Amino acid sequence: MIEKTKFIEVDIQNLKLDHINPRLPERLKGASDKDVLNWMLSDATLIDLMASISENGFFSGEPIIVIPDNQNYIVIEGNRRLAAIKLLSNSGLATISPKAVESLSNDAKAKNNIPEKLWVYIVNERREVENYLAFRHVTGVKQWPVISKARYLNHLYQQKPIKNISVYKDLAKEIGSKAPYVRRLLTGYKAFEIIQSRKYYNIPDLDEENFDISLITDAITMHSAIAGFMGIDMESETPFENVSLERLKEVTEWLYQKLSNGKTRIGDNRNLRVLNKVIQNIEARDSFISGEKNLKEASELTDLADENIRLYLTKALQNLVEVQKIVHRSSNPDKNDKKVADEIIDSAELISRTITKKIREKETI
Repeated sequence: MIEKTKFIEVDIQNLKLDHINPRLPERLKGASDKDVLNWMLSDATLIDLMASISENGFFSGEPIIVIPDNQNYIVIEGNRRLAAIKLLSNSGLATISPKAVESLSNDAKAKNNIPEKLWVYIVNERREVENYLAFRHVTGVKQWPVISKARYLNHLYQQKPIKNISVYKDLAKEIGSKAPYVRRLLTGYKAFEIIQSRKYYNIPDLDEENFDISLITDAITMHSAIAGFMGIDMESETPFENVSLERLKEVTEWLYQKLSNGKTRIGDNRNLRVLNKVIQNIEARDSFISGEKNLKEASELTDLADENIRLYLTKALQNLVEVQKIVHRSSNPDKNDKKVADEIIDSAELISRTITKKIREKETI
């Protein structure tokens, strides 16, 4: 008979891993405990946790939260700690890093540092602690990976009877976050769900476990031209209502498909700003989409060059002003310093003449 008391001690054998834990990839839903344990072992920090328990014993200060499951309990908070104890208790479960697990298990047993029971806190249903878990792992001190945060927020969002922009504010308030952050994660997760449902567009080596959700999230939520290109309207309560699946496929390939040099057509998040500029310019966009030009070449057809020129000139001037402030303190100048200063003057004059010429050409049009 399951105890009704909130805090009780439970045998390790009666504590079960949570197979709908937001951190688990979809392929492990319904998998065996052994498969889940070994997936968790692929994260080196679990070995670190096991080493700590082996050396110092189990610290029971943080609550392990469970829900009843027949004569057992499912752990909905504390799965890594439970996994560490189970592997230390039975190292034969490990197919990943088996030697390291066996060594730690032997050390822990020698020091009598493997508990046979754990103190747990019982709740009747998951929803009793959902907001607590969201606060702890989405915005708190024990944050999950971004895709796990997004999946969990989506779970909470789907429980809301009405889906509109105000829901983001309500959900953010419940978990101690801000509405734009909540909407950003949910938007990225929606795009991920579409991409996942289409088997990642058969992009080689791309799956849930190496899918960087931040890339597609940033592309949609921080770069309006990219979002608009895909038919995603971030001003709408239903931003994906008119999404172009073909263009979402294109952007996904730009972001995630590796070329022969091991890089994607975009490179990394920093180049999303460049892509946003390219998409706004028809000539640049068409040349990039066709493959005629790479991203850098296409960007030269936009006004991005002017932005960069202003940025570089401002930085150069700031550096020269700093040199000017201290040049009188120089006690050991050499000819190379003078040569560099002269080259700066020559470069500045050339830049000035080119800009003057461009301005005059513009005025005569």
